[in-house]
Amino acid sequence: MTASTDAPGGRRGYAAAAASGSAWTTLQTLSNKVVTVFAMLVLAKLLEPADFGLSNLAISVGSFAFIIPPFVMGDVLLARPSHFHRSAGTARAVAWGAGILLALGLIVAAKPIETFADKPGLAFLLMVVVMQRPLADAAFVIPNSRLRIGLDYRRIALIDGAVILFATLLGLAMAYCGMGPSSLLFPPIAMIWIRAFIYRRAAGPMERSPVDPALVAPIANRFLTACTGQYLNSVLAILEVLVLGFFASETEIGLYGFAALLAIQTNTVIASQLGAVLQPIFAHIRQDPARQVAAFLRATRLLSSVSVPLSLMQAALAIPLFQLLFATKWTGSIAIFAVLSVSQAFMFVGAPSIALLKAQSRFRAYFAWQFTQLVVSAAVFIVAVQHGTELAGRIIGLFGLPVSEDARQAAALSLASAAMWSLFCPLGLWIAGRPSKLALRTVLGVFFAPWLVAAPIAAFAVLAWWLLRTGTSPWIADAVSLVAIGPLAAVAAIVGSVWMRKDTRADIMSIIERFRRRRHGPTPVG
Repeated sequence: MTASTDAPGGRRGYAAAAASGSAWTTLQTLSNKVVTVFAMLVLAKLLEPADFGLSNLAISVGSFAFIIPPFVMGDVLLARPSHFHRSAGTARAVAWGAGILLALGLIVAAKPIETFADKPGLAFLLMVVVMQRPLADAAFVIPNSRLRIGLDYRRIALIDGAVILFATLLGLAMAYCGMGPSSLLFPPIAMIWIRAFIYRRAAGPMERSPVDPALVAPIANRFLTACTGQYLNSVLAILEVLVLGFFASETEIGLYGFAALLAIQTNTVIASQLGAVLQPIFAHIRQDPARQVAAFLRATRLLSSVSVPLSLMQAALAIPLFQLLFATKWTGSIAIFAVLSVSQAFMFVGAPSIALLKAQSRFRAYFAWQFTQLVVSAAVFIVAVQHGTELAGRIIGLFGLPVSEDARQAAALSLASAAMWSLFCPLGLWIAGRPSKLALRTVLGVFFAPWLVAAPIAAFAVLAWWLLRTGTSPWIADAVSLVAIGPLAAVAAIVGSVWMRKDTRADIMSIIERFRRRRHGPTPVG
């Protein structure tokens, strides 16, 4: 069976594709996250915070250096799905040219970067491991785009699930063999190579699309325009680690990176996967902006009803989570994890907003949004790290969270990061909705309506944990909070958030009914 780039049409066709795609990608990610969480527990025992710090710094340097990442070519192709067959050959050549250029540049710059950062071992990671990323992306982007344009999410999910499982087990084996930061860096890059190979086989034979000289300039121009916004987004994703790299030790960078990696797990299952599903669907209806924005708004409202409660529950249970599952060497990550979990209650909308802007081909608006956030955030982060540690300690202390001496700068940075994302994520949603004149009040309602339900329930979960601690052993209190109180509180908050909005309630019931019919068959008539 081969993939097709002809997607289903019509409202029901795209709605069904969105529901099916979201279900498959979420199921695949949930399955892998079970293994990932277990792997993180093992890696936290096998590796030191400094290993996580050097790994995070290498990833950050790579993201900063990769100005024209080849995977962005996928956004160019998805924005015009009907032109895929004609453009694929030229797009492939441009992507490989960018990948080779970036890899060579990083090899040349690796040693000077290590000397400048004064981080021994960084050059090896950059030259041997990180430099492979743009090459792997160049091999990956065309077959992945072909499957996504055809809305073949079931096949993508099955492939990704198997490959991610392999990469996770590979990372554990490397860490067990004492390979340090490489065990965190190499498996994800190897995973891209493997997915590229399997995607190409899964997509099936396709008539070779030659390089069309007439298309080189327009495709390259669209690629470079798309790269500007995506590059800024990539730098924003690692900006905190870059700032810490100038002012903090590898250990403190590792404490921050580990907390951030844990904090994003829940939203990775939902928000990021939904963005990947929605982008090609938005592109197929790009001629109907009102319909695009209406679908986007319904999706983000539904997403907020799940992501906000889960994010706040993560923050509420930060102390029992770390004290029960992780060694004392990770105590400095507790407050950082709690603060970054709160920021996830705003960041969930980032992937869908970016998906809509890309589908609209509004790459300049995307650039302006990301550039403004980058400039403001960089200034705020530097001030926070250099002058905000005492204030951050007092703020975090008000909530009873521990602040370790070896993580004071990272804790201050986490508060600054949460403030910036809580400001610019609503702005991004508003920019994405401008074609339909989306009101600011509507935008704020997407974020804050679920807080009315979820925040009191999260506070109740903290109170229940504290009362358990006063009447029983800390271990039992922590275990009961994570296994029983937390999940029950999260379910109650999600149900309350869904039921408080009529349209979201209707969307949930529609999804449930669609999957009920698919499982049991259509209801007999007459």
